[in-house]
Amino acid sequence: MTRTAFGKFLALGAAAAVMLAGCASDSATGSPTDDWSIPDADPTATINVVGIIDPVAESMDEVIAAFEDAHPTIDVNYQYVPFDDLNSVLDTRITSKSGDPDVFWVDQPRVPALSARGYLEDLTAAFEGRLDGLVPATVESSSYDGKLWSVPIANSTQVLFYNKDILDAAGITPPGSSGERVTWQALKELGAQAQASGGADIGLMVGQPNRYYQLEPIPVSAGGGVGVTGDDMLTPAFTNDGWVDAMTYYGSLFEDGVSPKGITPEQTDATFLAGKTAFFVEGNWMVPKMLDATFEWGAALNPVWEGGDPATPTGSWSLGINPFSKNKEAAAIFIDWMAIDGEGGYGEHRAFAELPANTRGLESYLAGPAFTSSEGGKQAAAVIAEETETSAVSRASTVGYIEFEEIIGRAFSDIANGADPAEALAAAETELTNAWKQYK
Repeated sequence: MTRTAFGKFLALGAAAAVMLAGCASDSATGSPTDDWSIPDADPTATINVVGIIDPVAESMDEVIAAFEDAHPTIDVNYQYVPFDDLNSVLDTRITSKSGDPDVFWVDQPRVPALSARGYLEDLTAAFEGRLDGLVPATVESSSYDGKLWSVPIANSTQVLFYNKDILDAAGITPPGSSGERVTWQALKELGAQAQASGGADIGLMVGQPNRYYQLEPIPVSAGGGVGVTGDDMLTPAFTNDGWVDAMTYYGSLFEDGVSPKGITPEQTDATFLAGKTAFFVEGNWMVPKMLDATFEWGAALNPVWEGGDPATPTGSWSLGINPFSKNKEAAAIFIDWMAIDGEGGYGEHRAFAELPANTRGLESYLAGPAFTSSEGGKQAAAVIAEETETSAVSRASTVGYIEFEEIIGRAFSDIANGADPAEALAAAETELTNAWKQYK
C-alpha cells in the first residue's frame, strides 16, 4: 500500500473507531479512559489471559510458570482458545464489559479491526520508550492510526520442509535453501512422483490448509494481489485472474490426491512428523519440532508461482489489553515480560515459539540447537534469513479484516472440498461486500 493510501486508510479507521465505540464507554472500574502506567513494584493480582497456544502440547505452561516465578505476586489464569474460536470468544467477553480477559492474543492484521471495535486499550503512553529492543516491523504491525494497540511477541515466515528419505527413494533432487525456488506447479508434480515411487502417502501438504495467512502467497505470487483494494481497503479483490488461477491450482491438489482432505491445521505438524509426507509448507515454528524427526529432512525456500514474483507470509502474534480490565498494570507487566524483558519471556521459555519479535531473543533463537545441530536446521536458518529479508508480504490491512479472513477461509475450505474456484470466490466476494457495508 502506498503512503497516501495508508493515510486515507488510517483516516477511515478513525471514523470507524467512532462509529463502533459503543462498547468502549466508561465503567465504574476498569474503563478505556483510565490513566495508568507500568508500576515500578508488582501489584498483587490475578490476571485472566486468553491465548491460542495449547498449554501442554505447545509448552505454554512453561512460559506461565516462568513468569509467575519472576513475578510471584501476579497469578496468571491462562485460558486456551483454539484459533478458529478466538473472534467469537472476544466478541462475547469483551462486550460484556466485565474486564475478562485482561490480556488476549492479537493476530497483527486484526489490530485495525479490534481497535475500531473498541476491543483494545491504547498502550502508546504505557509502553513509550520501551520498544527499542523489538523488530520495528512487528511494532508497526501492532499499531494503527498512530497509536500502539498491542505489543508484539513474535514474527514469522514459511519454510518448505521435505522428507529427504522419501525424495531419495523417488529419485527427486531436493529444492534449494537459497537462490532459485521450485515453482508451485513443479512442486505438485514432485509430490505426485514421491507418492508414485517414493512411498509417500501425502505428496504436498500445507500447515494451515484453510487460512489466509498460509495461502495468501499463492495468489500474490500469481499476480492477484492480497485480495483487498481501494483507498479505504474495503473493496474485495479476489475474483481476478491471479486469484482464480491460484485457487484452481490449489483445488487440483486435493482433487488429484496430492494433498489430503480433512486434516486440520492442528493436525498437520504431527502428520508430517509421522514420516509419510514428501513436502510440507509450514512456519518456522516447525523447526524445533524437527528435533524429534525419525527421518532425514531438509528445508527449502517457499515455492513461487511460475512466472511470478516470490511471496511469503509474515506477521504473527502480539498481546493486547481489554479496555475494561480492572488489572491493567499487572496485565502490562505480563506483556512487558513476555515481549521485552531480557530476550522476551515468550520466546525464551516456549519450546516451539515463532520467530521472536525481541531482537536479542531472535539471535538466540537462530543460534539454538534446532538450527545448528543438523543440516536441515542450518538450511532452515538460511531460508528464514532470506524470506524475511526479500519476499515477505503482509496480509491485507483493513478495518474489515476479521470478516475478510472468516469469509475467504470458508471459500478455501469449499475449494479444497471440490467447489468450483471461480464460483466460490465470486460468492465470497459478494458476501464480503455485504458484510463491509457497515464500514461505508
